[in-house]
Amino acid sequence: MKLIRWTFSGRGRIRAYVDMFPNSTVHLSKIRGFYFVRHIQWDDWDPIVENCDLKEIERLVNEELDTIDAYNKRRNASS
Repeated sequence: MKLIRWTFSGRGRIRAYVDMFPNSTVHLSKIRGFYFVRHIQWDDWDPIVENCDLKEIERLVNEELDTIDAYNKRRNASS
């Protein structure tokens, strides 16, 4: 999976688009220094989004925005 593009949408939120779900918009919010998927505007033309896809999207966005360290600390704490 690859991040196609992302944009700020105000109030600490981001809209992201990935190659596996090109017609769907992923909305992410920032909390404690990293971004997490808030919801997805899913399109019928795209495949169904699974939990593993959500985690991969979060990882891609946090890598792109250089918040991956905070994200990894959060992931390790909940394991």
